[in-house]
Amino acid sequence: MGKQWMVLLLCFGLFLIGCGVQQARVFNDKYGPEQVVSRVDGMPEEGVTYYEDIQPILEKRCSACHSCYDAPCQLKLTSFEGLDRGATSLMVYNASRITADEPTRLFVDADTTVGWREKGFHPVLNECTQEPAVNRENSVLARMLALKKKNPQPEEELLPQSFDLSLAKANNCEPSESFDSFEKRYPLWGMPYALPGLTKEEHDAVLKWITDGGLSKGHKKTSPEATEIVRRWELFFNGTSPREQLVSRYIYEHLFIAHLHFEGLPHREFYRLVRSVTPPGEPVEEIPSVRPYDDPGISPFYYRLKQTPAVVVKDHTVYHLSDAKMARYNDLFFKPAYTVPSLPSYAPDTAANPLKAFARIPARSRYRFLLDDAHFFVNGFIKGPVCRGQVALNVINDHFFVAFFDPDRDMISNDSDFLAEMSPLLALPGERENTLNIPSIWFTYSRNQKKYLKAKDDYIDRLHPDHIGNDITHIWDGDGGINDNALLTVFRHFDSATVLKGLVGQVPKTAWVVDFPLLERIHYLLVAGFDVYGNVGHQAVTRLYMDFLRMEGENNFLSFMPSDLRKEMRDGWYQGTSAEFKNHVENPLLGLSRETGITYRTLTPKNEFFEQVLARVGPVTPQHDPINRCLTKTCSSDGDTPERQAVEKALRRITGIQGKKTEVFPDVSFLRVVTPPDHDDLAYTIIKNKALSNNSFMFGEERRRRPEDDTLSIVRGHVGSYPNAFVRIGVDEVDTLADRYLKVKDEVTYYLMARRHVVRRTSPDFWDEYDWHCQTFLNAHPVEGGTFDLYRYIRIAEKEDGTLVEW
Repeated sequence: MGKQWMVLLLCFGLFLIGCGVQQARVFNDKYGPEQVVSRVDGMPEEGVTYYEDIQPILEKRCSACHSCYDAPCQLKLTSFEGLDRGATSLMVYNASRITADEPTRLFVDADTTVGWREKGFHPVLNECTQEPAVNRENSVLARMLALKKKNPQPEEELLPQSFDLSLAKANNCEPSESFDSFEKRYPLWGMPYALPGLTKEEHDAVLKWITDGGLSKGHKKTSPEATEIVRRWELFFNGTSPREQLVSRYIYEHLFIAHLHFEGLPHREFYRLVRSVTPPGEPVEEIPSVRPYDDPGISPFYYRLKQTPAVVVKDHTVYHLSDAKMARYNDLFFKPAYTVPSLPSYAPDTAANPLKAFARIPARSRYRFLLDDAHFFVNGFIKGPVCRGQVALNVINDHFFVAFFDPDRDMISNDSDFLAEMSPLLALPGERENTLNIPSIWFTYSRNQKKYLKAKDDYIDRLHPDHIGNDITHIWDGDGGINDNALLTVFRHFDSATVLKGLVGQVPKTAWVVDFPLLERIHYLLVAGFDVYGNVGHQAVTRLYMDFLRMEGENNFLSFMPSDLRKEMRDGWYQGTSAEFKNHVENPLLGLSRETGITYRTLTPKNEFFEQVLARVGPVTPQHDPINRCLTKTCSSDGDTPERQAVEKALRRITGIQGKKTEVFPDVSFLRVVTPPDHDDLAYTIIKNKALSNNSFMFGEERRRRPEDDTLSIVRGHVGSYPNAFVRIGVDEVDTLADRYLKVKDEVTYYLMARRHVVRRTSPDFWDEYDWHCQTFLNAHPVEGGTFDLYRYIRIAEKEDGTLVEW
């Protein structure tokens, strides 16, 4: 019987192979053999051109979903190179893989179309006989657009059930030869998927460009001013002395994810700092290392500046470079007296530990470098380059404040010798790379963390034998109130998050106070050392180690609270028997025996602490939040119009919604308040803050949910990369909107509110609303802005039993 099954399976396998061979033969007979096409043509531009006519359409309509690592089928439509690379069924996000995957980073891991074909990407433009009819018929992109035109999305209230909008949906990455079958199975799945189609003009322009061969007349041009600016900065980064090389390595490992913007260049022109085989003056050949501290494998190599294409908000982290910044680098890194007798190794046990690798650079200089742009560095791990960051983000609360120790008062952040001595205890899991021995690693790093905290406690005791702890002057004031990076707010939106300058929202449950070794380790754990293609062990130990760092930041904050309240406050953050035990094992209250130097006069010391912090930082940071944390009689800010004041008075009612009533609201809703024609419409973001009993575990977040403690925050402007809903209301209807929000209690009542005020995926004016939000954000933030991603935009669908469900 076993032999018969084996024969049957063998026959079936041969049958499938035969079908595939026959399909390929029919395909080749129809269109000719496949061969990679050179699509960059240096001839003068005529007719429809890619950069002037096609790229703007793709940016507005296609990169809304097809960008970053979570682009369906890895088809990235933010650049010509992404379109030419094509698509693949290979998944970037896979939390269960045993071995690390080969990276597939656009612009990095292959620099030719042939290279991408060898890595498993198939074309979405015709690569067979180059004739107009074949160009159109044998293009997956053209056929997806034609499918949408042939079967337009129904303009109904409820999106059809056939659309799968879940984050875990299966990839349907059909190559051209099997597209006929896909078209029959999913007639409504044309592009843009689950959204209204292109206009006739947009559709015709893209189809004409594809029919004409899908060519690009050269690469995107840099501005004339850029040449000299790039030359000067590449000269700076490629100094030859050991000190210059060490400083450049340090800066590179912190800025490798940055979209660099140079003062004086156009708002939308950005560069990346990369390591290259080729020296300045020659075309950049980027070294495709997985991590910025990996051995480059060649000596010498060069730091080069490489232009980056169109950007979307979710992976757009801007760092500003200017003449003033270069002078600041010289002050920080070259004026202090220190020697670099030899350069640190690229071996993982050194390179993955910045407190060891860069011990020669004064700690104070490194800390000031990070503080100068603290928003960028916190944003690096909160927002990060990986787009879907649940590994990093389920370790944090949905809303918390961040402050920093003053570099002039915090001795640990200035003591290079102490930090060098502690560096073995401050090693990070990146030194183990992709491991599966998770329990052993957790035990090792947990033990090291407790040893470090004990050594830190002893160090402070020696400095302060009077046993007096931190006071308000230990909080960095932004260099006398001139640097607006001093105070930050983090909002988490499930698997994405946002960092804002200042203290935004109501006073949250928790806060962090961060010193230099903590900020440095966070960057190397979650940014420099994190590999989105890494195996399950790498992702698990990264998440587990971040527990230590989060709790360290929280304990630093507790050191400013009255000593008799600290344990009670922390117990409130870690509720549940398992969490309490885990907290006791991993996070003893080391360093918290000293009484704070702050004298509190109220029964709410946490609120009082942040009031004192705001007063210390001064006018560079707004002293109150007019919607969520009103501290004045009128609750308005200077310069607010009566119109805005009236709108925000109504919105304050919505922020009073708490508890289980918030469950049905989306994580992030963009609100547009339509004003009279001679006024600018107002933009706000409604954010749901989901409460947890604790953050102690990687899994089971739903079991740790405490919906009775959920809150809503409303922020001026746009917050978040992934809007879940567009809410539109007339300026004279804001009170009505507040009334309806207050009446929402379940999916049905949310649906009744949404059908009046939320722009649906099926709305014919959906793209107009999307364009308004993108343009308004860009107008407010011409450098930091970008297009929003619609991958998380919700739908309200009707289930088979007639009930309603979100998402």
